[in-house]
Amino acid sequence: MEIDDFRKDFLETVRSHAAAESDFTQAAFVTIASQRLMDAEEFPDFEPCYHDGNGVRDRRLKLRVDGYSFDDADGSMKLLIANFRGGSEAETLTQTDATALFSRLRAFVSEAIGGHLHLELEQASPAYALAGDIHRYRQTIMRFRLFLVTDAILSNRIKDWTEDYINQIPVEYHIWDISRFHRAYESMSGRDELAIDFRDFSADGIPCLEASQSSGEYKAYLSVIPGTVLADLYDRYGSRLLERNVRAFLGTRGSKSVNSGIRTTIHKQPAMFFAYNNGIAATASDAEVISSGNGLYLTIVRDLQIVNGGQTTASLSTTRRKDRTELGNIFVQMKLSVVAPDRADEVIPNISRYANSQNKVSDADFFSNHPFHVRVETHSRRIWAPAQAGSQHESHWFYERARGQFLNEQAKLSPSDKRRFLQQNPRDQLITKTDLAKYENAWRGLPHTVNLGAQKNFRAFAEWIEELWKVSDTDFSEEYFRRVVAKAILWKSTERLVSRQNWYNKGYRGQIVAYTIAKLSLLIGSKDRGKVLDFRTIWNRQRISASLECQLSMISEAVFAVIVDPDRGIENVTEWCKKKLCWEKVESLDISLLPEFMAELADKNESVVAAKDAKVMQKTDDGIEAQKTVVDMGAIYWQKLINWGVERSLLTPDEESVVKIAARIPNKIPSDKQSLWLLEIKAKVEAEGFGG
Repeated sequence: MEIDDFRKDFLETVRSHAAAESDFTQAAFVTIASQRLMDAEEFPDFEPCYHDGNGVRDRRLKLRVDGYSFDDADGSMKLLIANFRGGSEAETLTQTDATALFSRLRAFVSEAIGGHLHLELEQASPAYALAGDIHRYRQTIMRFRLFLVTDAILSNRIKDWTEDYINQIPVEYHIWDISRFHRAYESMSGRDELAIDFRDFSADGIPCLEASQSSGEYKAYLSVIPGTVLADLYDRYGSRLLERNVRAFLGTRGSKSVNSGIRTTIHKQPAMFFAYNNGIAATASDAEVISSGNGLYLTIVRDLQIVNGGQTTASLSTTRRKDRTELGNIFVQMKLSVVAPDRADEVIPNISRYANSQNKVSDADFFSNHPFHVRVETHSRRIWAPAQAGSQHESHWFYERARGQFLNEQAKLSPSDKRRFLQQNPRDQLITKTDLAKYENAWRGLPHTVNLGAQKNFRAFAEWIEELWKVSDTDFSEEYFRRVVAKAILWKSTERLVSRQNWYNKGYRGQIVAYTIAKLSLLIGSKDRGKVLDFRTIWNRQRISASLECQLSMISEAVFAVIVDPDRGIENVTEWCKKKLCWEKVESLDISLLPEFMAELADKNESVVAAKDAKVMQKTDDGIEAQKTVVDMGAIYWQKLINWGVERSLLTPDEESVVKIAARIPNKIPSDKQSLWLLEIKAKVEAEGFGG
């Protein structure tokens, strides 16, 4: 997709979001830009926080911030300021523009550190919480990463901003213009390419040995990297170096505290660090190696990701910074796997899984590749949602199983085909994996988990789905998908409703919505009436009823009072909403269900019968799909599999018998049940190394 088309689509997404969510276009731009930054793994999550005002100590100072994120994997505070132009033609962001915007963001940070700013702000505002946290944690924030996002194009004359300091805390600057968003979208990884030149840290690069003779999709190198270089890399790039699963692992463990064993070795026995430490495992999409009289040297590495050894890396950086410890005598072994970009999504998760097999990284961390997502995606492409009032056509709720699917499906379409695609797949009916996790966890009474952020909430959701899938994958039928869509409609409707309330102060909408939906679910389920929310009617109407709106309005106002209660015990509202105690307070609220809403609830037994019927249908669909897959693979594949499996004694007599049937396709066709079994055998043999 060319950049002009990309920008046009970007702006259409912003306007569509603004219209669907009853939001201002500027706020919608911040939402969409922050989502892209999370997709690019620049932000672990994002909290909108608009503030535009003057300084306290110096009233001439202009302050501005649009949102923030604290990255607990590297201890950095990331703050965002937006510059939205919105014109039909892309304008230029000049050095003067960027300097003025960064100055306002810096001024906000500086005033917040001083401890005066939050005292002047309304206590219920997000800016109050942010300013208070910056002041409170000023001794533990490792660095500030300031982001300027814009739909303009960066001027060629803009120079790099060199790192500086606020209150002795390092500050770095990042500009994401529309060109950079486009590069991230076009890249195979979904991130803006990270190209590291080791010669910037070590004169000749890093000495290495080639550990694999294979060509093409995989190469491997072994090296010993100085501790100073590894710490320098982490200081400069932070959690961008950590593969997503490792980042989530460190975050949940509270990586701000240095591993005590690593720290002791750094302090007392630095020369033994190499002997005592397991080193790091890393991946890259490309690596440049030069040969000299002294051997091979790694010079430039692209898309470097540490898939094991994140604690080692973070500890070296933190110990050097906090304890002023020299790392000159410390060396770390590194195994670098270079994987072709078109195989990265498939291979890197497996490298990460096996590299972390001795650590407490659960299967949920690798859930992005689970067949659950394929099932939901299949439903979303096949099932047509009923036409909404005033519309003459049905549409899909598009489930985005992999990053960028929604845009990629449009990339090669003609203008008329693209219009048809968007008519059938409206932007405001897009559901991402993290959206789905948010809807489900809120409904099952975990609003505090939802508010931990997209990745941590997704991990909790993954653990739940993983267990359900093992028990009965047929539960995830077409009926399940319709309930998911109904929950999406419920969430989006609650967002719009909250935005219209007189008491709403333009902050904490996500928190209010999560708690409101959780409380609604609790109220319906706790009355023991044999009633459930009528998801099927929400699906059929593609909207919620007027009585449900009234019920949500009542609940949301009571929720708001709890989360901004001055006696809540935790000053930061955002942090308060992450606590189970907050949910317990909301749970205890005495709220009545409106009679007109109660009259609309569905009979629980009817819902159970519908779910059972859907499970039977799903089982039939699974068999048909399995049979199609087995037949499409062909007799040659199954003959190779049986030869390979028998040679290694991997197949039982019964397994050998059913594979022989598949090896006679098309003269013999395995049944639905046999086909499901054949796919299990296929997975088993491929796990042992069979490649077809």
